[in-house]
Amino acid sequence: MNAPSLKHTLAHWTGFPTIERTFEPRRTTRTAAEVEKSFGNSTPREPAAYDLQDVHRRVAASWRRDRSLAPLDGRDLRRLPWVLFYPPRERSRIKNGDAERAHPQAELFDSSEDGGPADWLGAKRGIVQEYGGWLSGGRRTRPVVALLCEYLRVYPVALPTFNELRLLLQDTVEAAALPAPASLQRWRQRCRDFGLLEAGGAGAFVQKLMSAADTPEDVLRQAGLDDRLARCGFLESGIRTCLPHVELLLTENRFDVVQLDRLLAFLEFDGGLRFDDRAMRSSVATALLRPFTERPPGSAAKETRKSLRPFFLRHFGDPRLRSGKHRWSGVPPENRRVVIRWINERALEQFFLLVKETALDRHWRYREAFWRAFLPLDPDIWFVLGRQARSLLRKMNAESEEPEATATLLDAQSDQSVLLLRMSGVTIVEWSHNGACRFWLGDTRGAPTLYEDRYFGSELKRGADNTQRHDGSPAGRWQDEIVKWLRENTGIEIARAEYFPDRLHEWHPDHDFQRTPTDRRSPDRTAAAESRLDGQPQSARTETVALLVRVRNAVVTANRLRVNLRDFMRTGSPAWMAYVADHGWPGHRTRRQTVLDRLDSTIVRLRSP
Repeated sequence: MNAPSLKHTLAHWTGFPTIERTFEPRRTTRTAAEVEKSFGNSTPREPAAYDLQDVHRRVAASWRRDRSLAPLDGRDLRRLPWVLFYPPRERSRIKNGDAERAHPQAELFDSSEDGGPADWLGAKRGIVQEYGGWLSGGRRTRPVVALLCEYLRVYPVALPTFNELRLLLQDTVEAAALPAPASLQRWRQRCRDFGLLEAGGAGAFVQKLMSAADTPEDVLRQAGLDDRLARCGFLESGIRTCLPHVELLLTENRFDVVQLDRLLAFLEFDGGLRFDDRAMRSSVATALLRPFTERPPGSAAKETRKSLRPFFLRHFGDPRLRSGKHRWSGVPPENRRVVIRWINERALEQFFLLVKETALDRHWRYREAFWRAFLPLDPDIWFVLGRQARSLLRKMNAESEEPEATATLLDAQSDQSVLLLRMSGVTIVEWSHNGACRFWLGDTRGAPTLYEDRYFGSELKRGADNTQRHDGSPAGRWQDEIVKWLRENTGIEIARAEYFPDRLHEWHPDHDFQRTPTDRRSPDRTAAAESRLDGQPQSARTETVALLVRVRNAVVTANRLRVNLRDFMRTGSPAWMAYVADHGWPGHRTRRQTVLDRLDSTIVRLRSP
């Protein structure tokens, strides 16, 4: 057989084959990235501390003696940028607005000199002017870049020479001889693109970072403000400048959640806060939380709470717990209370989500609506979980980055959970499943305390001043009794429309807790149930069958001779109505086998064509 001709081969050519990823030069690519990271910014390396101490002494002595830098040799002049902002004493600190942070090498300086930043060499106009003339007198790229980086690192806005330093750098960076070295060219372009040397440049840069299309990390890398400058004074000053504006936008509901997420990502660095001093923490918390102090609970947009709540829990801790209180030091109590309200809302949501997932509590909709009505009273809430309930919650929140602070429930069913509430002189314990609700008044001995690590089930039941079972949910019976007891004993008043809204009535339109056993199979009630099933599409019937199967499995595993079907499915639901249409209204204590037989017959009927 002859080989195909070149013409035939080219006519059927589909291009070069794709090279598999296993053949990619991964080590070369990784090395290239490391080299670019090391040399791309061209940030000069700081000399050794003992060298800088000697340079600082010689420069200070020359200026005191001659009021001139001329006696210094070229080596000292090239290193002068590193000592312009040196504190003369260990107690000296870098100040930017309200912030204070110790100079990283303050302990190495001559302690015989007095003063603070006002005594820095960079605070003396004569030194700044003479050194600017020396920089402009030749090709001195490295000292120019070193001075620029030190200026951005310290960003000494409180110095009287700050503006002179800024203008000096503008002139020397732009007027450097051409062709300039690549390192200076990069910094020159960064200063143009990001306004690093403009008046008010720090605040403008942070504003640009929050609205840019690129990620904050990419913007910082492009501006050269990563690695050694990732926590520079330029960025710190920009944050402080922008925080009042952010607070105003949040107050007026004009701060987009995308911008908020970008700001929060910028505030984070290396697993913590980019600037973690007490003054900055207080400023950040005040700007982001004060807009919500005067608003009712739940008024903040869900997306806003979803962003801010995990941010503060990660970096400030839970303000309710002893382990987190020291990190909230300096933050006004009213601002801390905003985060506590958000945590409480989530705890309530998680509790009833767990109750719903167990599918064993027919009251959960009523209980959730009832306790949500108390959120405007700003109660303290604590979540206690059994072992199985904790595992279920962990699975439900597998994709969430928000830490969950909960206690452990002992001496109880492993799938049970407990909600503890404290407000206006009363402590309340609400159990999941069909557990009763218990109340302790403020002066009652043995009342449960919140925020413990673990609780025994017995201590959450013993010695209560009032116990209320959840009977008569569709009629609002237990809800009315709790509200009446709270009003008489604590003065707490909640409107009925708040804890028993009209939307709950539709779930049980035919339910009547005053029925007698003789009317459970009433023709009128059975006809009503059948009419609600007429015209039901096949997909709905399939869902009803699936629910009935789940109910049957739950009844099988129930360790009881007699069962109440209301404990296993919601009255008024399609599955409930299908059962009623076939067998009438179930009793409160029916033999388990009878219930299973009836469920089987209803499942067979719905599955038949």
